Amino acid sequence: MIRSFLILCCVFASAPALGDDVASVATTRICFLVCGDPQYLAEHADKPMKLDPLSEQANSGFVKRVLALPGSKLPETMGGGTVATDLRGLINTGDLIDSLDKNGGQYPAMQRFEWQRFLADYGLTGKDGRIPLPVYEIHGNHDGPQGDTFVVDAIIARNKIRSGVVSVSSNGLHYSWDWGPVHLINLGMFVGEGEQRREDHHYAPRASLEFLKADLVKHVGDSGRPVILSHHLHLDAPEYDWPAEDLAAYYDAIQDYNVVAIFNGHTHGSPPKHRRWDGKRIGPDVEGIDNYDPDDAGASKLHKGMPVGLAHGLLYVEIIDRAGADHDQMTVRSYVTRDNWETARWDRLWQKQIESPDRELDEPATAP
Repeated sequence: MIRSFLILCCVFASAPALGDDVASVATTRICFLVCGDPQYLAEHADKPMKLDPLSEQANSGFVKRVLALPGSKLPETMGGGTVATDLRGLINTGDLIDSLDKNGGQYPAMQRFEWQRFLADYGLTGKDGRIPLPVYEIHGNHDGPQGDTFVVDAIIARNKIRSGVVSVSSNGLHYSWDWGPVHLINLGMFVGEGEQRREDHHYAPRASLEFLKADLVKHVGDSGRPVILSHHLHLDAPEYDWPAEDLAAYYDAIQDYNVVAIFNGHTHGSPPKHRRWDGKRIGPDVEGIDNYDPDDAGASKLHKGMPVGLAHGLLYVEIIDRAGADHDQMTVRSYVTRDNWETARWDRLWQKQIESPDRELDEPATAP
């Protein structure tokens, strides 16, 4: 089986060391980052030349922190050891830029400038941005509430050359990939049926539910392999944002699969948090699917001359997959700042046993 490490844009504290008898079993490690809501914000100008000063500080600081993480020491309270150096990539749960939910005036120029800054920092392949990791982003409401903006078009274009993608939705927007035995699916704004928003509701799902169902049947089936899902909205979003019938259909679609984590963005909820969802309730004490909120990566700005949003976070996730199904494990660690990434510290640790059955990756899957 495979020892997998997940780095999320909210970092989780390191797991306790395993016994020598378990550690001696051959493992494969998969490491990646997950973050959300960098919300690059340009200065208000006809031809922006720079970001809002706090947006610049936050996002530049975030990049520096990410660059320093691989190989860095984890405190004993977080399990000790070091952050993995073989990171597979970074998931970003949306709101990549700030201004694309606004129209007119200086906003079109601001939007283009913000997107260019996102591309310069994040890149795509791990070789074309300041962050040296393959990037797996989705769009949020600030990137286009109806999923019909130039940023969404850019994500569709990026999906054609994105590393490791095994499936793309018919509209080109949603996609999935594999890291070892783990199957990961990015689902855009939220999971819902149809291309357009429902009457009297807020956002367009862009047929993410249809893609999710088809992808699970084709790439997971009854294999029992671990599944990780990411989307922008949180599971207890207002019904106006996430229609009740779509939320219920989402749970129905995944409840029989081995979903080990759902990651969201949107909330800017400091510090990063962990809850569980049973399809009707969500909370830390609910028995259900594990849901992780990484906080935002860089959504800071000056508002009427005053600083707003200086607390941020990211996640470092570790999945350990060994031969058999008895010693597979997932650990999520949060890494946080209260001062716009000027300083940062490890904060919380969540750990659980997971099941990752042995199977050949090219073995055909059948529906559960």
